Parts: sequence; C-alpha cells; structure tokens
Amino acid sequence: MKQTKASSLVSRTLKSSGFTLFEVLIAMIIMSSAAALLVVAWGGNQARVQKIAINNQAAFLLDQIISELELKYREKFSQLPDAEQGAFESNPNFTWSMKSRDFEMPDLRSLLVSDGDGNEMMLMVIDKMTEYLNQSVKEMVVTVTYTKGKKKGNYSATTLIVDYDKPLPLGLPAGGIPGLGQ
Repeated sequence: MKQTKASSLVSRTLKSSGFTLFEVLIAMIIMSSAAALLVVAWGGNQARVQKIAINNQAAFLLDQIISELELKYREKFSQLPDAEQGAFESNPNFTWSMKSRDFEMPDLRSLLVSDGDGNEMMLMVIDKMTEYLNQSVKEMVVTVTYTKGKKKGNYSATTLIVDYDKPLPLGLPAGGIPGLGQ
C-alpha cells in the first residue's frame, strides 16, 4: 500500500491536532487548583461577612441598651444599681450586662497650680469641683455578649451618667473673691 501525499498529510494533521494524555492531566490539575482556590476564598469571605454582621448587630444593640439605661436612670441617679443584666428579645444570641461605679476625678492641682504660687483660692476651687464631680458622676460599663455554639464575643462601651440636679458647690469665702469684690 502506497500512501498518497494527501493521506499522509491528513494523518499527520490528525495526529498533531489532538491532546496527549499528559496535556489533559496538566489542564485538569490547573483547573482543579483554581476551583480549590475559589472555594477557599469564598469560604473565607463568608466567614468575614458573618463576623461583620455580628459586629454590626452587637454595636447596634450596645448603642440601644446604653441609650435605654441612660434614659432609665436620668431622673433616678441615686437608684443606679452596681450591676444589672438582661437579654434581647429580638435576638436570643445576645445578652447584656451593666456595671456602675463611682467616678474618681484625677487630681489636677499639680497641673493647674505651680508649687509655691500660694494660690490657695485656686486650690480650694479645684478641690470643690473635684469633690462635686466625684459625687455627681458615675461611670457605667455596658457589655453585650454574643454566644452561638462555641462562638463567643464581648463588646463593651463606657459612658458617664451625670446627676444634673445636684447643685454646684459655689460657697465663696466671706468677702467674696479677692480682687473681684462680693
């Protein structure tokens, strides 16, 4: 059998136009690696989206409970408890707790009055205002806790509750403030 020029050209073209098994395996490895990377990236993004949703919900609930507590104790400053807790009816995965304590104003005398100035009036005003703030301000720490299965997270915020009904201690010494008269 003698091959013609045309048939040999066709057989060479058919042989060179197909893929070898090795080429097919390499293509499949590349495709499966790309698919695996997409699955991993998708799963990571889903976890981040869920975490962001939880953080946003916690921030919203934290703001909500702080506002409710501020309104509740605005007129009842002396009734502010040391601790309180509860749950959110709208979202059973979240609970809240509140702790309050007396506010302690830092000692500002050394920053406002230099040693040896002899400014007793300024020191007395600073002491009175510090005492006033310590008695009329409370610090409130509110914590929202997320619990679902093994996942748990705490989100906290601190705010100050002020008794605006407490009068300022403006008791002046006899004779008024020196230099200003009575």
